[in-house]
Amino acid sequence: MGSITEITEPNIQSLVKNKDFQGILNALNHNDSKIRSEAEDTFMQVAKFDILDILIQSLDCEDKDIRRFVSRVLGECGDLRAVEPLIQSLNDEDECVVDYAASSLGGLKNKKAVDPLIKILSHKYWAARSSAASSLGLIADSKAIDPLIQSLSDKVDDVRYYSEEALQNFNDKKAIEALDKYHDDQIPIHLKQVARSFRNFKQSDSISSLTKYLSDENDEVRKYAASHFVRLNDKRATDALIKSLSDRLLTVQASAANALGYIGTQKAIEPLINNLNNEDAKIRKWAVRGLGFSKEKAPTKDMFNLLNDEEESVRIVTSNALRRAGCLYQKQNMDLVLKNIYNTSERVRLSMVASLGEIWDERAINPLIDTLNDAEISIRTNAAEVLGNIGENAIEPLAQIFENKHNFKKKVTIQPSSRF
Repeated sequence: MGSITEITEPNIQSLVKNKDFQGILNALNHNDSKIRSEAEDTFMQVAKFDILDILIQSLDCEDKDIRRFVSRVLGECGDLRAVEPLIQSLNDEDECVVDYAASSLGGLKNKKAVDPLIKILSHKYWAARSSAASSLGLIADSKAIDPLIQSLSDKVDDVRYYSEEALQNFNDKKAIEALDKYHDDQIPIHLKQVARSFRNFKQSDSISSLTKYLSDENDEVRKYAASHFVRLNDKRATDALIKSLSDRLLTVQASAANALGYIGTQKAIEPLINNLNNEDAKIRKWAVRGLGFSKEKAPTKDMFNLLNDEEESVRIVTSNALRRAGCLYQKQNMDLVLKNIYNTSERVRLSMVASLGEIWDERAINPLIDTLNDAEISIRTNAAEVLGNIGENAIEPLAQIFENKHNFKKKVTIQPSSRF
């Protein structure tokens, strides 16, 4: 027979299933922190209980933990009757209640909350100010623009971040100008010109107005420019980016390689292919990483060869690049994938096994069964899951290994199959 603790310990999911609101409230004060946390995480489920009146009444409870919980629940109810009670909760003595109430009002998107939320932008608790800023952005009433602009100067990073994010929801000249100035102010003085050039660049402009920064004498300017060419994806920059592959800064080289991969023309990726066998492992890494962005143009076999590189970091970067390019999920690459489920790198093996779950080819059955003996539990678990998804043809071979074929997944997640 279990102990008294085991008997009285609440099952949170059972409470949710039975819509036992009081039971969940009791669990919020349980002496076990895990149970308290589980109870707190039910707020989205409790919102579906259809008990709005009870929830609103609970906002007046003396227990601050209950008020905090209910403030979160009401934001998920989608019922505008919760607006006024939540506005009242903005005056709560508990800072967390104010924070949650401010956040919930954003979800309800009612303009009655605009003025009260504007007041919270000057609340002493930074999280409440952050939530108020975020909610004002969701409601998007022009009355909030000036207060949000002022919040861009808040001393707390999070408040500035959410104020910036909120202002982006306003299609308003004043908000746009304020954001431009704010972004400009964040940039060190020596990067202001290059940042402004990229921000104002139009496709009709000469690309030389940007590529000139790739040869700037200032290291930070070259790093900034190279990283922003990745987003630009303009093949007119190909020659300048190829030249940047020889920059003395590794970060510039890597960004240039990524940008060339995105451009994806044969001219752009040729230098990357040529560097796959460079004697410097750092260069091999940026070369294969860049090729991962070239998608259908990626040189599949050359990249797969790097999965056997002497440097494990190169093998891991290569595995990620192949995944990004989609090469791991193509049936024509099945043999290359199967070969590498025996790779010496755990992360490469895991990536190969996971990719077989997307290909669903019966040729993978026997190699995957071998993988059930892998030393790493994550790989065994993934192999078992993939085998289960391949279908009935995988069951018979598995039945020869396990006494009970219905339990093979469970067994594999515990220990290597060779022990059974």
